[in-house]
Amino acid sequence: MTHQPQDDSLGRSQSVSLQVAELDCAEEVRILKDGLAEKPGIEKLDFDVMRGRMDVHYDAQHWNVTRLLEAVSSLGMTAQEVVETPSTPSEQEPVRHNNNRERALVRSGAFLLVAVVIQAWESGGIAALFGHGEGAHTISVLAILLYLISISLGIRWIAPKAFKAVMRFSADMNLLMTVAVAGAIILGDFFEAAMVTFLFTLSEVLEQRSVSKARRSIQSLMSLAPDVARVKTDDGIEEYATDEIENGDICLVRPGERIPLDGTIVQGVSAIDQAPITGESVPVEKEPGDPVYAGTINGSGSIEFRVEGTSGSTLLNRIVRLIDQAYQRRAPSEQWVDQFARYYTPTMMLLAVAVMVVPPTIIGWSADSATTWFYNGLVLLVIACPCALVISTPVSIVSALTAAARNGVLVKGGLSLETLAGVKAVVLDKTGTLTTGMPSVTKVQCLGSITEELALAVAVGLQNHSTHPIAKAILEYANAHDVTPADVAQVEEIPGRGISGEIDGLKVWLGSSRLAAEQGADTTSIEDGAAHTGANVVVLGQANQVLATFQLQDELRDTAAHAVESLHRLGVARVELISGDRTNVVEDVAEKVGVDAWKAEQLPEDKIEAVTRLRHDHKLVAMVGDGINDGPALAAADVGIAMGAMGSDTAIETADVALMSDEIEKLPWLIAHGRRTLSLIRQNIFAALAIKVIFIVLTMVGYSNLWLAILADTGVSLAVIANSLRLLRTKTS
Repeated sequence: MTHQPQDDSLGRSQSVSLQVAELDCAEEVRILKDGLAEKPGIEKLDFDVMRGRMDVHYDAQHWNVTRLLEAVSSLGMTAQEVVETPSTPSEQEPVRHNNNRERALVRSGAFLLVAVVIQAWESGGIAALFGHGEGAHTISVLAILLYLISISLGIRWIAPKAFKAVMRFSADMNLLMTVAVAGAIILGDFFEAAMVTFLFTLSEVLEQRSVSKARRSIQSLMSLAPDVARVKTDDGIEEYATDEIENGDICLVRPGERIPLDGTIVQGVSAIDQAPITGESVPVEKEPGDPVYAGTINGSGSIEFRVEGTSGSTLLNRIVRLIDQAYQRRAPSEQWVDQFARYYTPTMMLLAVAVMVVPPTIIGWSADSATTWFYNGLVLLVIACPCALVISTPVSIVSALTAAARNGVLVKGGLSLETLAGVKAVVLDKTGTLTTGMPSVTKVQCLGSITEELALAVAVGLQNHSTHPIAKAILEYANAHDVTPADVAQVEEIPGRGISGEIDGLKVWLGSSRLAAEQGADTTSIEDGAAHTGANVVVLGQANQVLATFQLQDELRDTAAHAVESLHRLGVARVELISGDRTNVVEDVAEKVGVDAWKAEQLPEDKIEAVTRLRHDHKLVAMVGDGINDGPALAAADVGIAMGAMGSDTAIETADVALMSDEIEKLPWLIAHGRRTLSLIRQNIFAALAIKVIFIVLTMVGYSNLWLAILADTGVSLAVIANSLRLLRTKTS
């Protein structure tokens, strides 16, 4: 990664991203903040616990990357610089813990098991391990030695960090565990000391594995695109690494293979499965001239495409890059939990000290009371760790964002996701949102003796080589009706009006009603019909006679009405259609889809006014548009949602949420997904706090112990992670 100067005039302020192997909990964040944030020359620290990253903004006159790595190492952690190249943004794997810790865990567990068997055999039963029965305090030197070996194998990963915490005059979880283990040994509870060490080490290993699973789900997005591609050269077809391929190269993709880069098809026809990018369940038919995207899957036909997005600049790269940025946009619940944890940890530590001191002072100091309440204080130290609480939110957010991306929805961070969960009003644009944005022929009306087939044949003959959207609509309609184009000679474009040509020496023309009027045709009935239906009318004529008319309308999406109905079922109180189109067109669409209100012929500032009005009544408002024409309203809404953003860089960059496909039915799914995410976050926070409260109460009345406390804390940490990872299985269906 190139260090980025923040101020060109000084060239001193730079930033670097470090991958910190141990960074997977709030404790590590606090250690790094305490150890680095106040040092001269450190300007800012940003943390991404889910990816194990720390972004450091520093003064280059005081620091460099080597010194930063050494500073992290002095805090008991290992780090390396994140190297990002244009071809591999954010692909780098996190620093992996070596297997030594896991091997030490297995050995620690083995010695612990043998010691337990020996003590239970010598004391007459398992109950003695828990302080019950006649042999409760019977333990041989051999059992003690085995317990100490078990403790040493686990504590070797904890004690160095605890020592460094003491040197910093700071108490972290490692110090709390070390004190708890040492206290248990002093009290002669070797079984509990070994059990706490083993369970704490086990919890660390399991937690790291669970968080790594979430991290891998993010990185799996980048693995969608292959690393090599077949390129047509003068010598034939050769394989090249994708980062060696340049714009303009021709690539071959065989049936069933993933497309390696973005581009435009130049040869071949196939159905492309775009689900990895858009979440569309049905493959899309592609032919020469159509775009293809890296990571999508070719169907049954071989295709050749011209590269128009090299490695590092593909749509998939941009999506992953934006997802990376989205993880750093913290959700309100995440900020609340972090703020709570700042007060929770020191409060629990003070409570533990109070438990050690206050009860013996009240009931009278004795060896028995001091031992009992010192032990209870150690239990409180064990359950003081806020890891389960702090990790409950980011794992849920990351899982939800990744699941959305897999389903073709790019959400720009936890804030947008939580805002969606509370949306009570939605503003919809018409063109490109509820409708396809492309005209289609809805009616052909013939005048005189000409048949519909002949009218279509002449129209197709005139339009055969045009790329205008209206020409494309007529061609598609004719193809659907198996019409053979007429032979038209001397075809000429009439700028801004239409097109003309000759058939068997007779001049024919095709164009707007304005062209028909210029040819001397009577257009009164045509214009009246267009005003009534809201359709665009294309006129076919000869000399001053109208032969036929073609009515074209922006086609309503098949799922538009169902999407609006689903929004209402979700409890969205108000769904309004605000469009700049003509009144009769907007009214017709509004009636078909079932919105609560509609307005036509609206300017961009009118759409902003609608958003402001709805916010006054419903608090949170979502605006859905095309991401370009509706830009001001998207920015004004609490959450702006761009439709069909796959082909629009502007939409992807500017909107809070980008629906990569044109599937409007993903809008209600997205709101439901946001609500489910928020619900899981609340479940996780409640579970983490409930376990803490229960064990505080049990400890105060003397019904808890060290190993049970660490087991419960480990269990709830793993439970909230597992609960959050369920979001990765969410499907739009």
